[in-house]
Amino acid sequence: MRQSYAVLALCLLSPWAFASGGGQERLSDPKQAEQEFFWPVVYANGGSSLYCDKAFNEEGGLFTASAVYTKKQIKSALRCLTDKQCALKSGRYQHMLSDLHNLYPALSRVELSRRNANFGDLADSVPSKFADIDCEFRTTFQVVEPRDAAKGNIARAIFYMHREYGLPIIGQEQMYKEWHQLDPVDDAERARNDVIEGIQGNRNAFIDNPALVNELVP
Repeated sequence: MRQSYAVLALCLLSPWAFASGGGQERLSDPKQAEQEFFWPVVYANGGSSLYCDKAFNEEGGLFTASAVYTKKQIKSALRCLTDKQCALKSGRYQHMLSDLHNLYPALSRVELSRRNANFGDLADSVPSKFADIDCEFRTTFQVVEPRDAAKGNIARAIFYMHREYGLPIIGQEQMYKEWHQLDPVDDAERARNDVIEGIQGNRNAFIDNPALVNELVP
């Protein structure tokens, strides 16, 4: 039922939502993308959070949609401060923010630690900040390292944003390539890719063809 409603909503999207963009051209309203498609369609049957692997049945206050390539990083790449300035810098700005390939469910409390930090490899001696909920998510002041089973998803989302929108790879490219190998594409990621294609009309090529990472130039 939720999927049927969302498909109908996709057909009824106002013309402005289909303005020409970069990687995808259908979604240009981040709030709409999250409220009408991310939770009701991509995760219609529930799922688990990316960073901590915590199960959920539906959208709720404990969980949020987390952008792997964050809004702050996109603004930095475009060298703009406000949404209006960024939209003037790039007509693809709102499409970047709305792109479902870049969004994953996360615990809200974990997202607060994640959003202003970059991904990186930390020393084994750095403790998990969320050991109280059995979540392997180590942090320092400006760097976070998630569990191994999330690293490939993160790397492929970042490579996708780089390939589709020309955004710089934030962090160490070689590290992301290693994460990509450490945590290979799985069936859940392939199924998610299929669902998102049905909504916004494009796919993450690094999920379909993992060997594409070899074409990235350092």
